[in-house]
Order: sequence, then structure tokens, then C-alpha cells
Amino acid sequence: MERRRFAALRAVLGIAVLVIMVIPSAFADEEQSYLVLYEKFKPGKAHEGIKIIKEHFIPTDKKVGRKVIPFFFNTGEWDTVAFFPYDASRKDTIPSFGDWWAALAQLEGGQEQAKKLFDHFMDLHSDTRSEISTSPGQIMPAK
Repeated sequence: MERRRFAALRAVLGIAVLVIMVIPSAFADEEQSYLVLYEKFKPGKAHEGIKIIKEHFIPTDKKVGRKVIPFFFNTGEWDTVAFFPYDASRKDTIPSFGDWWAALAQLEGGQEQAKKLFDHFMDLHSDTRSEISTSPGQIMPAK
């Protein structure tokens, strides 16, 4: 009985958070595009992959001012999904992937270390999928 109450409370809180995030965007002046990246790690590698995201990639996003919206799944087909503000006219994230990579290299101590980390991270994957989506307005400011 207590488990059902907890599950129901989590569902209600989840819906409330989504409403708080989405309703204001419905009244924004312009649409915002996002690059949506789904990631599935090899069996037993999700914890390591998510640790790299949290300890290396999110600090890099913060350094360049990227307003990425990450989710780490507890159930389902995918382990993570992230929404990156996207400039459809330039076909690049906001800020650009080049700016992000330069910041990663700086934080990791050089291009070689950044490449080694990124290659290792990619080796942890069994599948990825990316899509472009559009919200009615900015959920979070792009910059």
C-alpha cells in the first residue's frame, strides 16, 4: 500500500515539474529547436557512462553556457536522453560543438586527453539515436 502511494506521489510530482517547465514555453515568442540525443550503454556500462557525463560533460556544458536538459532513465529502452539547444540554420548546437570541444580540452588538460576521454565514452555505447525537435518556445534560455 505504501509503495503505491509513493509511486502515485512520484507520478504527480513528475507531472507538476513538466507542467512548470512546459506551460511557460507555450507563451514564449519564438520556437526553440533541440538536438535530442538518446544513449544506450553496453550491459554493465551505464553507471560509468553516466559518471562521465556528470563529472566531465556537464561541467563542460556549464563552462560554455550550454543549457542542456539531461535525463537519466531508471526504466525503459534508453539509459540517457539529453536536449541540446540547437540552431537549425547553422545545423549546430548552441553554443557550437567546436566551442564545447575547446572547453572540454581545456578542462581535461589538452586535446589528446579530451579525445581519449570522449573515445572511451563512445566505446561504452551499444546504441545512440539523435533527432531534431522543436518546442513552442524556449523551455530554458539557449544562452
